[in-house]
Amino acid sequence: MKKILALIILTLTIASINAQDIYNVEKENNKVVYGQSIKLFLGDTVFLETIVTRNSIKEFKIVNTIIDSSRTIIIEFKYDFFGSEKASLLKVINPYEKTLEFKAEIKPMNTRKYSETSIMPIFPKIYSEEMWPYKIESIILSDFKLKK
Repeated sequence: MKKILALIILTLTIASINAQDIYNVEKENNKVVYGQSIKLFLGDTVFLETIVTRNSIKEFKIVNTIIDSSRTIIIEFKYDFFGSEKASLLKVINPYEKTLEFKAEIKPMNTRKYSETSIMPIFPKIYSEEMWPYKIESIILSDFKLKK
């Protein structure tokens, strides 16, 4: 019983340390994929090839070119004009036959902490654009799921 409890505590500690690491990574050291989470900075565009098991995305791999468009998510995070005003824009292309859902945390410029933000589900085979009327330094996307 003690071994099981020690193993559970060790697992939770490692998960907590790994989860904290993503928040402190600067742009120049960013590797984008952190297990089941994605960290982007303004100006980033990534192609994420995925492995899907049942209704969850189990693995992300950054690719330079799209080999299989049916399992590659395209994400663009930029600060650009939205109408006549500038805004932070997140564009996500859903390649799946199911609705794509995920969570997001943002870190606005000149702040220290990330805060959760709402993200709309993305229907099958289309893209979605989220907009914030201020400059965001970075965004963390996590908990990707596919729903019918």
